[in-house]
Amino acid sequence: MGAEPTSYCRIVPTPFSRLVAVTLSFALAGGAASRPAFADDDKPRKSGVLDGHLRQDGLGIELGAIMQGGRTEFASNNLGLSPASQGIVLRDRNGMTARMVIGLLIAVGGAMAASGPKSVSSRSYVSGNYIVTETTTTYYSEEEKRQMRENTSKAIGSVFASKYSDMELHLYSRDRFGFGDTSGYKLNFYIGSGTKVAFETGFGFGKVNSIVDNAGVPTKLSYKYLGMPFRLSSVRGPLRLALTYEWNWYKYGVEDVDRQVHLDMMGNAVADVTSHPWHFDVSTVAFKRVSLMGGVTMQEIQKPKNVGYFLQAGVMF
Repeated sequence: MGAEPTSYCRIVPTPFSRLVAVTLSFALAGGAASRPAFADDDKPRKSGVLDGHLRQDGLGIELGAIMQGGRTEFASNNLGLSPASQGIVLRDRNGMTARMVIGLLIAVGGAMAASGPKSVSSRSYVSGNYIVTETTTTYYSEEEKRQMRENTSKAIGSVFASKYSDMELHLYSRDRFGFGDTSGYKLNFYIGSGTKVAFETGFGFGKVNSIVDNAGVPTKLSYKYLGMPFRLSSVRGPLRLALTYEWNWYKYGVEDVDRQVHLDMMGNAVADVTSHPWHFDVSTVAFKRVSLMGGVTMQEIQKPKNVGYFLQAGVMF
């Protein structure tokens, strides 16, 4: 009698599942190493498997994977198009990156303000057959410049003395490490303070393009970001809860017609999706090493039905 073939089910991992698996493997491999430090407390702490305080107050670098879907900030509510976004996350929680970048911007802004004119006035009058315009430029005195330098120094000092800081970089790809519909980046810098409830703000920028199918036509959804994020967060038990609003300067330059499908100079179908999104997330750290986050996104808080979601898993070093 011949042997009967044995049936089996073949499991084919997706590219993103491989990325998550590699991320968690790094976390387990690094579990024996020292845990991330705390920004404001060097004393040993007792914590369970899940630690929300480490997610809020921990000091360290995080590398992980991100997955987004539904009506996120990269989607089009007008057209009903929702790209699947996948990529990697790099975060510096309570480190020096955001402090140095924001401090440098304050220093440059202060120097430009001190070297620029204090006021400019002009007047015109008729002299013979000519119209003469006189312009008077007033510059800051040395004492005023000294005071401005002192104020700038104090502002930079407060940035480096702030309790919280965050640098969050999201990188998306369609063919390298993400394999979704989205390609581009989004970067936010935060500084903040608070005890039971933390308030953080800063600035951010980004550019993301998504290619989705719209009735058989490949359509590019174009997202641009330059603005200020505002975040409220608090630790509740083993979890950290956070609400973020991203004010986007580019939203004011997008007309309604731009949000509809139109052709660009190359003849490709495109639509702009720039917005002021809201994000609510729940996060924690497992085994003092693995960072986990899940949340929802709404472009317009008045339309709760248009909701997107995002999931993150990373390793804290």
